[in-house]
Amino acid sequence: MNSLLPPDTLEKNANRQLWWQLGILVAVSAIAVYASSAFDEQIQGYLPEQRSISSTFNKKPSGLSGLAEVLRKVGLSAHPWLLPYRNLHNEHGTLVIIAPQQSPAEFEAEQILAWVEAGNSLVYLDHFSFKMTRKLLEKIDVTVSDNADVHDEKIPVDATNSLFAHVPKLTLTTDTMVSGGTPLVLVDKKPVFSELHYGKGKILVGTAPNICANRELGDKSSWSNFQFLVNWLSTVHGDIMFDERCHGFSQSKNVFVVLASSPWGAVLAQVFLILAVAICSASQRFGALKQVNESRKISNLEFITGLSNAYLRAKANNAIFEITALNLRNKICKMLSISPHEDTAKIAEAWTQWAESNPTRMVGLKDIVPKFLNDFDQALRHENVNDAQFKSMIADCDKISESMNQEHNTSLRKII
Repeated sequence: MNSLLPPDTLEKNANRQLWWQLGILVAVSAIAVYASSAFDEQIQGYLPEQRSISSTFNKKPSGLSGLAEVLRKVGLSAHPWLLPYRNLHNEHGTLVIIAPQQSPAEFEAEQILAWVEAGNSLVYLDHFSFKMTRKLLEKIDVTVSDNADVHDEKIPVDATNSLFAHVPKLTLTTDTMVSGGTPLVLVDKKPVFSELHYGKGKILVGTAPNICANRELGDKSSWSNFQFLVNWLSTVHGDIMFDERCHGFSQSKNVFVVLASSPWGAVLAQVFLILAVAICSASQRFGALKQVNESRKISNLEFITGLSNAYLRAKANNAIFEITALNLRNKICKMLSISPHEDTAKIAEAWTQWAESNPTRMVGLKDIVPKFLNDFDQALRHENVNDAQFKSMIADCDKISESMNQEHNTSLRKII
């Protein structure tokens, strides 16, 4: 049935089928990527962590994705902070820095504290095991001492303080203590969490950064840890911004980097690969044959006249006749079953014998063929053939060719 359709309809149907195939291929690629992402997310929960990172982007036991979700559930606005600290002056709220992979440099600590002094808040939780991590604390007169060894211990709290509403005990792990500010949580009369006012803002400093890690969500007795931070963050105003810049994350302005960090990046990569294969495949095929008609911009008579004038100016009569006549001479030799390399006299003699033995075939060419063969030899010896000679010889060629074609067609009809 397809052969009865016009070519344009066949081409449109082929293009439509190609787009349907590409669309289905892209859809399957997207489903495969999302399915593999969901599977990877599930399987990662059963695999051990290669490194601990206290980030809201980390959904493993050491991450803080659970804390961010809890804050959103209670109605607080929590989102990651990925920009340089100099951009904090455009924001109002609380910056949460927990177990940074890269501690703030001195100039960054000054930018953060200037922002807090203007009326914002800071939560800074870390072990502070190294001196380089205490640059910010040194500017607010807070010191850290390494004289504690607490591991998953239930620490009692001051029940009269509103910050510990619905918080019977805290489950803490730390090996350092903090000095300075107003103590909130004490272990052996040594503060683990302290609060201090700085300008118009306030700061919460603690040496137990794992207080609200995702692993604590599996232990019901540790839920009070989350309640403590929720209570403290409820006393401040504005957005709660988890510092992810200190964990190595940053907001990229490059659209390709942004897309590559999401499942759509894998989908786009597969689509680009499909297109590359399709383009490479198309470049190695000729496709369907099409007839292209390009009409000559001048008439046939003008074209022939112009071509004749060009031959005349180029003095190409000899070359044209040689090409035309040589082909006819070889054709005559083939009919006579002799070599085209024989002398012209032998070819003419063979033609005469053939014409005498076949008087009814190609009548009228008995004398023309020898004349044509002799004229051909003479034309090859002369440097130039005048127009009269050229026209005469071409006329003989046409007459001989026409007679031979008729003879050939007649022989075919007899065979059929």
